[in-house]
Formats: sequence, C-alpha cells, structure tokens
Amino acid sequence: MDAQSLGGRKLAVSYLRVSTNAQAGTDYSDEGFSLPAQREANQRTAERLGALIVAEFMDRGESAKTADRPDLQTMLRFVRDTGSISYVIVHKVDRLARSREDDVSITLAIRKAGAQLVSATENIDETPSGKLLHGIMATIAEFYSQNLAMEAKKGMRQKAKSGGTSGLAPLGYRNIRVHESGKEIRTVAVDEDRAPHIVWMFEAYASGEFAMTQLATALEYRGLRLPATAKRPGRAVRVQQIDKMLANRYYVGEVRFEGIWYPGRHPALITPALFEQVQTVRRGRKVSGEKVQAHPNYLKGAVYCGTCRIRLGITNATNRWGTVYPYFFCIGRAKRRAPCDQPAILIDDLEALVADWWRRVQLTDERIAAIRAQVLAELERYQADSQAEATRQQKRIDDLQREQLKLLQAHYADALPLDLLKIEQERISRELAGATAIVERCATQAATVLAVVEEVLLLCANAHQLYLAAPPEVRRALNQAVFTRFWVVRDRVEGADLQEPFAQLLAPAPSVTFGPRVDEAIAGSDGDECLLRGHSGPAGERAYWHPVERPYGRLPRESRNPHHSRDRGSNMLTLVELRGFEPLTLTLPV
Repeated sequence: MDAQSLGGRKLAVSYLRVSTNAQAGTDYSDEGFSLPAQREANQRTAERLGALIVAEFMDRGESAKTADRPDLQTMLRFVRDTGSISYVIVHKVDRLARSREDDVSITLAIRKAGAQLVSATENIDETPSGKLLHGIMATIAEFYSQNLAMEAKKGMRQKAKSGGTSGLAPLGYRNIRVHESGKEIRTVAVDEDRAPHIVWMFEAYASGEFAMTQLATALEYRGLRLPATAKRPGRAVRVQQIDKMLANRYYVGEVRFEGIWYPGRHPALITPALFEQVQTVRRGRKVSGEKVQAHPNYLKGAVYCGTCRIRLGITNATNRWGTVYPYFFCIGRAKRRAPCDQPAILIDDLEALVADWWRRVQLTDERIAAIRAQVLAELERYQADSQAEATRQQKRIDDLQREQLKLLQAHYADALPLDLLKIEQERISRELAGATAIVERCATQAATVLAVVEEVLLLCANAHQLYLAAPPEVRRALNQAVFTRFWVVRDRVEGADLQEPFAQLLAPAPSVTFGPRVDEAIAGSDGDECLLRGHSGPAGERAYWHPVERPYGRLPRESRNPHHSRDRGSNMLTLVELRGFEPLTLTLPV
C-alpha cells in the first residue's frame, strides 16, 4: 500500500475509545452515542488534512490508565508494519492516554513509525507551540484521571460507611435503580430466583457432608447459574467461586471497602450464626490439610501411621456386588516413602477407635476440684497487680482528658494553631485508646481466664459422651482442640499427641513397647525421637512415645457406624494384591 496507488493522498488511521461498556450501550446499537460521534469528528479531520482513513481501531470499555489495550497495541503494530501511514487521528488526547508516561511512549512509537499524532478537537502538531499544547493537554488528562479516581474513591468510601453497595452485587442479589422524590437511587435487592440456592449452599456446607466438588455439582443440578452477560452466556458456578462466596460477609448484611466491613442496607440472606458455622468448617478443613474436593472426613489430617509416621489418606474399594467400602490407608506405604506394612482400615472402624480413645480424655471430680482451686489461687495472686495497674491507667486517662480540654481552650483563645491542635489531638486519642484497653483488660482478665478454665474442665469431665453425641464437624473441631494427631498401628489407635492445656491437665497414660518391626521403623527415621507430647512425666522429664494398650477390650458392635454393612465386605486384615479380583487400590502392598 502506498500513496501512489491511492492517487497521491496521504494515509491515516482512526482510533476510538470509550471507558466503560455502559458508554458503548446507551443506544439500540452496540456503539451507543459516543463512538459514532468520535468517528465523525475523526473523518472530518482526515478530510481537512486531505488524508484517507484506511483502518479504524476501537477499544470498548477500556480505561486509558494503561497502554495495554488490545486495539491500541494492534494500531501501533499496524502503523509500524505498514510504514506509509502519515496520520494517527484521535478525537482528543485523553482518548489515547491519561498517563503522562504512556502518552510519551505512545507518541514516540507513532513518530518512530513515521506518522504524526493529530487531535480532532485540539490544535496539536509538530510545531513548538503544538508540542507545548500537547504536553499541557496530556498533563491535564492525567490530572483529571487521578482526581476523578480520588473523588470516586471518596464517594465509594462514604457510600460503604452508610451501608450502600459499590459495584456489582454478589450472586443472590440484583443491582436495581429506584426513583424516590424525583431522585434515582442505585441500590440492591434480593434475587428471588438465586437467593434460595445461596441459602441452601451455606446450610449444606455447614453440615460438613459436602465436599466442594459435590457442592458445585449439587448447585448445578438445582439450577443455579451465573447471570448471562453481553460477552458470555450463563454458566454453572465453579468451585473457586463457591469458596469465595462462603467467605463473603455480604450475605450476612455487611459491605466491604478498603478491607473494612460496614453494616449494609441490603437484606441478609443468612444469619451470623450460620456464617460462623461455615467458617468453622472451612478453618477445620484448612488446619487438617484436607483436600475437600473429594473424600471428606472429619478425621483427615488427624490420623497418622504409627509405623512410618506419615498421614493416612482415604480411598474407596468396591466389591463384586458394587458395595463401596471407604478405607483409610497409609500414604507413605502407597508412595513407598518409608518401609511400612500398615494395612488399610475401614473408616467406620477407625472412627470408632478414635471415639473409644476419647475415654482417656477424662478427669475425676477430685482432680477437677483441685485444678479449679489452683487456678483461683493463681488468679488471686495476680489480682492485686492487675488492680494496681488499672488504677495507674485510670489516673493516666484523667490526666489525658484534662490535657485535651486545655488544648481546646488554647485553640479557642488563638494561642494554638489548627495544625498543631490536630497533631496533639491524634496523640492524645491514641494514648487514651491504649490506656482504656489496659483498664478493660485488667477488669476482664480474671473472669476470662476462669471462664476458659471452666470450659476446659467441663470438656475433660464429659469428653467421651460429648464426642459421641457430636456431629462430624464438631468432632473435627474437638479433635483439633484436644489432639494434634492420633497414631494408628495395624487395627488399633496406639497413641495420641495432646494440645495445650490438655497436655498439662491429663495424666500420663500407661505404655507398652512396640513390636520389633515398629521399633525398627522408628529407630530408622533419621534418628528422630518420637515424642508423645502431653504424655510427659514429672517436671523436667520427657516420656517417649510408646503405643498404649487398649484398656477397654474390643469395640462393642453398637459403637460402629450403622449406615455401612460389612456382611459382604472383606474380613481380611490386608486387602488382596494388585493382581487379584478386587479393584486396584493404592493401599495394597507390592
């Protein structure tokens, strides 16, 4: 392409841009009103210059804060590769860039390609006065952009403080416009079609019975879909989106701006209690390291192989009648990380074994009374110090309040400038907040400590019955609160590591020695000593981990999970090898 083939006319390209999709959708056409107006102005400029526009580039809904716009970059490549473009025509300089740095780089790229930047509404050219005007207009565009962003942020902050929603409301709500007293108000209403699915999602996850992928599949079957947009049709909700929704406090009636949550004006879909229950389930699964996409179980992350000291995982085995038997298996054995012959164990059996182990988390009434008396004695010792500290801080609060009053009086008498008053007021406010916090802490310290101790003692007094009556997610929380891990050897729980303060409250358990294979495996584990934290002896001594004999004999049949049948399952301790009739399983020995 050259000027000779076009009758000697110079060639030009036209660049159009609107900042938001709304500007491109204000009419029945896809271009709205702004883009045709820019095109018409650029065409008149090309005719005035005697040039022919050979290509048009258009960015819809793209901000000029960055130069990484698809059609802008395409235009720069076109001008560079063609080599015969004389003019790049824009409606205004701010259509091209609203950053001084981007404006310089884009202008240099255009000049390097042998073209000249022309504005349809501004008198910029290659003369010194034209370059000066170009620089001034680019600086004004940058100032306008930054000032507009600051004002918009200020308005959004104030809207959040008053409970309004800035931007697009999450799934389950609709952005609407209402007219009151002649004013248009943008607000949020409940999406009657999708809100029931959102409520069900929170309730289902809080039950602990759904993994993320199962929840996503169930929501798709229920008919929950994301709203369709101009560029993308409605689609199912993904696992990552579900996880974000479960952590979003917007559904309890709050709005967030700059990391701070404010009470919102929109109706809540769920109660704060349900939301906290969901967060408890999420935290529990995160602490246990459980990958919740499949095989959810409240013991995952808490049970370890006592032979190779590696975590147990979950797999499903299916017999020839199609009955599924979920097993815990040793990951170290399956991946050959350590010499280990730990067999797979039915999940129901291991759950019953752990529940039986909770009999050990039990204190007698006499020991509970002794611990309570000891705690009260310690609190009385510290009570005098706390009272003295509270008295000192209260005096400090009184002095600061008097100082604050004197500052105001000095300012009213024109003896203290406003800027110095603000600095002093901020300092006094900080010191008042700190002193008040200390006074409140001293006043509530004894009651808080005693309340925590009472809760721990109550748990230790009724641990086994409480655990048996608890649903799965509560069992997970109890296990994480009291134990760090359970050690499984063959078909028994042989030990457990305790969290504080239970490590100090519970008495050491009786111990026996391992079998030769277990002792050999532990001795070969890089020389590390396997400690049973919490099963320590007198002060200054440490008791090494040994398996503890089951003191209560075989598990009663009524303690097993009644929902799984063992009539047609395997009654062997170890599953068949990888060449048998059973399905292939990662837990099998090689």
